[in-house]
Amino acid sequence: MLFVIAVTIFAAVAIAVWGVFHTRENVLSRRVRPASPAQMVKDRSLEGNLAQRVVAPLVSKIGRLLARTFPQNAVRRLDQMLVMAGEPMSTPVYLTFWTALALFGGLILSFIALSRPDISPLQLLGIGVPLLGLSAGGPYLILNRRVRSRQRSIIRALPDALDLLVTCMEAGLGVDAAFAKVTEKTSGLLSEAFSLYLKQAGLGRSRRDALTYVAERTGVKELVRLASAVTQGESVGASLGGVLRTQAADLRLLRRQRAQQTAQRAPVLMTIPLVLCFLPAMGIVIMAPSILSLMRFIGSVGPG
Repeated sequence: MLFVIAVTIFAAVAIAVWGVFHTRENVLSRRVRPASPAQMVKDRSLEGNLAQRVVAPLVSKIGRLLARTFPQNAVRRLDQMLVMAGEPMSTPVYLTFWTALALFGGLILSFIALSRPDISPLQLLGIGVPLLGLSAGGPYLILNRRVRSRQRSIIRALPDALDLLVTCMEAGLGVDAAFAKVTEKTSGLLSEAFSLYLKQAGLGRSRRDALTYVAERTGVKELVRLASAVTQGESVGASLGGVLRTQAADLRLLRRQRAQQTAQRAPVLMTIPLVLCFLPAMGIVIMAPSILSLMRFIGSVGPG
């Protein structure tokens, strides 16, 4: 009994001392002060679903390991193409997806070879070349097509945007204000590129560096020439409006020349469906009656 009383008294005294000397956390200060980097990483790792918390970091880690094994020039080129394509995914994720698709094509080919022992090497080669070509080269072809599509869209819209830019500058607006007005009145990829230029200029970059940065991210040669022309105009003190007007005229001339080249290639491209589709049908229509008449004539002559 005395032992129970002693333990109770000791516990009560310990709890009282802990309550007196324990500093309670201020809830308001905890909410106001910034979280530590470790806590921020922990909180970020607990956000999202299972794919965002587990699969995405794993895929990124595998992609970084693959990037170390691939040639660095190829990895840099791939990273640049992803930037020009609008960054649909990061480079490690793209490398992981590309490698997984190539391995999947190899597994399918191995399964076909093992499940069909009677298949000939020529048939296996005929199946394997298209299969491995699509699985290994398909992602790169899709990425390249996306880059070229974005570049064509920017090139088509650039002359009209430069004309509007020159008009705004002649109306009294400054250079950056004119770019902002063009971004406001237009839409599409070129508007996004000009918006990126304004953000870079707002961060303190010079006009030359901001235009060069946008031109490198899009990969459009016309924007590269525009950045070079603006740089040269600023270095010699020329009017920026005149420089932009000259660039707009040159871009319109280049667009007209591209349209003429496309029109000149049209007859050559039309030859392919003509040879593959129309000529065989025309040959059948022309030759079939003659063949039938010849067979009828041979049949009538034969018995006699």
